[in-house]
Amino acid sequence: MAQEKTWEEYFHEIYANEEIDETSIENDYEYLCELESSPLNINTLNPEDLYLIPGLNNDHIDDIIKYRDRYGEFKTIEELALIESIDRRLRLFLCNFLIAAPQKKGKWYSRPILDSIMKKGHGEIQANANIPLYNREGDKNGYLGYKYKYTIKISGKFSDNIKYGFCGAQDAGEPLFANKNKWGMDNYSFYVKVSNIGRLKNIIIGQYNIKFGLGLIQNNCFGYGKRMMLSSMNSYDAAISGHATRSDANHFQGLASTFEIGKAKSDSKWTITTFWSYRNIDATLNKDGSVSTIINSGYHRTPTEMEKKNNTSSLNLGAHLNYKRNGLYIGTSAVYNRFNRLLNPNSSNSQSSYRTYYAKGYDFWNVSINYGYNSGKYSFSGETATGSCGSIATINYAGGRVNRSISLHVVQRFYSYKYYAINAKSFSDGGYTQNESGFLTGIKWTITKRLSLDAYSDICYFPWIKYYTNASSYSFDNSISLKYELKEWSFLAKYNFRIRQRNNSEKTAIINRYNNKLHISAIKQSEKFTFTTTVDLASLNFNDNTSIGYSISENISFQPHKKTSIYIFASYFNTDDSSSSIYINERNIPGIFSASSFYDEGIRFSSIVKGTLTSNVIANFKFGFTKYFNRKSISSGLRMIDSSHQTDIDFSVKYKF
Repeated sequence: MAQEKTWEEYFHEIYANEEIDETSIENDYEYLCELESSPLNINTLNPEDLYLIPGLNNDHIDDIIKYRDRYGEFKTIEELALIESIDRRLRLFLCNFLIAAPQKKGKWYSRPILDSIMKKGHGEIQANANIPLYNREGDKNGYLGYKYKYTIKISGKFSDNIKYGFCGAQDAGEPLFANKNKWGMDNYSFYVKVSNIGRLKNIIIGQYNIKFGLGLIQNNCFGYGKRMMLSSMNSYDAAISGHATRSDANHFQGLASTFEIGKAKSDSKWTITTFWSYRNIDATLNKDGSVSTIINSGYHRTPTEMEKKNNTSSLNLGAHLNYKRNGLYIGTSAVYNRFNRLLNPNSSNSQSSYRTYYAKGYDFWNVSINYGYNSGKYSFSGETATGSCGSIATINYAGGRVNRSISLHVVQRFYSYKYYAINAKSFSDGGYTQNESGFLTGIKWTITKRLSLDAYSDICYFPWIKYYTNASSYSFDNSISLKYELKEWSFLAKYNFRIRQRNNSEKTAIINRYNNKLHISAIKQSEKFTFTTTVDLASLNFNDNTSIGYSISENISFQPHKKTSIYIFASYFNTDDSSSSIYINERNIPGIFSASSFYDEGIRFSSIVKGTLTSNVIANFKFGFTKYFNRKSISSGLRMIDSSHQTDIDFSVKYKF
């Protein structure tokens, strides 16, 4: 019960006040939903598998692996409580995605007969649907399909060695069995993953995500904010994961594998990861047929959007070789990307455009070297890359434990404004692995057993012009987080202060833009109830204008019966305008992510009823209602609702087998 009530709230806490695009958070959420249905066996998993779980940092992962190596197999997952660096809330969070099962003996391909699989629950089928009780402008005239949104997912595993996933997804307004969707839904994704068979660590067939080193030349896994990226700065090897989610962007399609090479039982460990991918992608084209922008939204609701579907193809391949001996590691990576159309984001060839140094051409290659050392107490890591752009990018990290309660972190990065890599995603302030130099210092301090502090300060410089700046600019970002935990209570406070420069309204000078965000939450847990009270404040000062907003929210979880759970959410928000929008994270039914922004004045209410109908069938029903007090319509364009309120119904049915 505690695990079920904790993980989504904990997940949203991780991202509170983090500037991350919603698609990246949704991908993380869907990955955890899939992992919840097919948990990792902590006794057989690879350390790289843990890097893909948000909330885990290098200290946590090292401590888990050291505990397993020292004491042998985990008998129960509750043994995580014996690892000092893992607090109660993180342990309850992990209990949803990790299990402790003994390693099976015998051949890897021996598997239970079908009847045994059905009884032991090795997979699930889940169907979700969203029904809006209103019409958008596009629903009346403009969209190609119905106004409903739905998904079907199948996931599971035959053993710890073989895992699979499938997802079919349809967004509101997209046609079914029509136009370019002749096979039914708008998007299908699938994969089969085989792990830990002799020297084979992982192999994935189908759609997948992959990361090399620190992401300077290849990373289409997950895009964390600064606090989360700090946790993965010692991810020295390659990481690959299956992709079977609603998202139709930022993934590969083909084959990826990781093998151990070198002498068996040697202190020196060699691994090689390779991938090959070919897929169609969406793009906005210039008049000459070249690509202006690669589109990652995945929407195909209108004739214009549908024309862009799969109008460009992409070939991607690469390899990563890694060597590790004790705590020392070094690796080298190479990737090659080719498009069937010319990439020409700056079609005007203007030398004063922020797109001047974006990738241009048909073929692109990048190479990098990553390196580091981890002693257990101190560590450093880094990666340096170049490519067909003729420029370099480098990122370097150093951190360690000053004592048992204090850890310090330093991150330096330099990304030339002429550097580019098609699928790069690394630690940054501007959102791109290009045109940025920065230096971050951070501290994690366990003040007492119950009180902890997490803070960082980051200053960076952008030498070339950006979308909102016509000259060089800088950013100064500061964050502090305090957490206090009791047996039944948990308190969290996060404050973020950022200065980011922008053009003034006349575009004649660069001026400072001041942004403040404060997030405070209190959680009270009992045997049947969980109460989560949250206060969010935001202010923006720019161009002699100040915009202020706030929200007060309450989440209530209640379990009146062991087979029934009820969740109630209510929030009041009030902002001056969209500049001080409030991001509200409410609980949703499994498999559907919700992290919406609100501005003006209004209320948001939702209620979820979850019922276990049989031992194999679980159903969820959600009612959501939003009311604005100072609007006559909601949104704009084809998404406009000609009303001051909107009501949605969501439901899901899950069958475990």
